[in-house]
Amino acid sequence: MSYADASWLDTAGRLLIAGFFLAAGVCNVTPKAVKDHIERMAAFGVPLPAAAFWFGIALQFTGIALLLTGWHADIGVICLIVFTIAGNAIFHRYWIETDPARRTVTRILLLDGVAIVGGLLLLLQNVR
Repeated sequence: MSYADASWLDTAGRLLIAGFFLAAGVCNVTPKAVKDHIERMAAFGVPLPAAAFWFGIALQFTGIALLLTGWHADIGVICLIVFTIAGNAIFHRYWIETDPARRTVTRILLLDGVAIVGGLLLLLQNVR
């Protein structure tokens, strides 16, 4: 499907999804957030946490660019799916939280990620 064929709902959905990932990505590349993410990844036992972090950021922004331009949008959506699943697997392990409030927030964030992947799968069907 080209953008010329896209309904306004499809276009709005693409823009909202891309906007979500763009806003999150911009927030995640501030110096404080980069340091925090890499330290948390190291604490979770992620190998080469700095490299893994920057690979994830590259995956995220590549997915956004491909989705917004419509050039290999399906690959862009797959990039965002992989990014979301990996991010949830690393950062939203609610079952290891001992504080009940943090456990609840982390569980909600994990479920949000599951819903985002569901939306991305629906989008993938439309961009193929």
